[in-house]
Amino acid sequence: MEMVVAVPSGETMEQLVPELARVRDENPDLPSVRFHEGAPAEELSDELPADVRRLLALSNGIRFGVQASIHSAAEIWYFQGPETLANATGATNPEDYLNIGFVGEEPLLFDTRDGSVWVARSEPGGLWYQGSDLLRIADDLDGFLSEWVAGPRYLELVLSKAQDEEDRDLDWDDWWRLLQAAGRVPA
Repeated sequence: MEMVVAVPSGETMEQLVPELARVRDENPDLPSVRFHEGAPAEELSDELPADVRRLLALSNGIRFGVQASIHSAAEIWYFQGPETLANATGATNPEDYLNIGFVGEEPLLFDTRDGSVWVARSEPGGLWYQGSDLLRIADDLDGFLSEWVAGPRYLELVLSKAQDEEDRDLDWDDWWRLLQAAGRVPA
């Protein structure tokens, strides 16, 4: 079942990634935040969509928060599983989705047809591969990064499955602290 929750695009990844990497470098007490050096162009497969190539050229993998990440160029091909995606979500075109990362254990997916970003989201306490909804969370990768990874919807992304108040405490989340240090979310 595909549900749509569209958000507008904001800043581009060429603006966001360097800004956040700079703030990270200025705050060494954020150990779970990792920006890897951008992948050289010759290491990026021509089969990757242009937006995914742009992101990987800026940072070849990003660890944002304790349980969320964007894969490196090598990992993207490793995390494919159209059969599992079809079985879990009922998607009729699972081969069109490229797994670009995870939030918890739930895959972040890039739709190679239109560039939108999706998440396979299960109910709180559930496992995505045992049954989940395929939720469209952004119209493009830039919008996903500006609204969901580096913006106000980060909480919604990482806390949507929190089952109790203790799970909603972000004092332990280095990415949240990075976003606060960058002035992107309230302190």
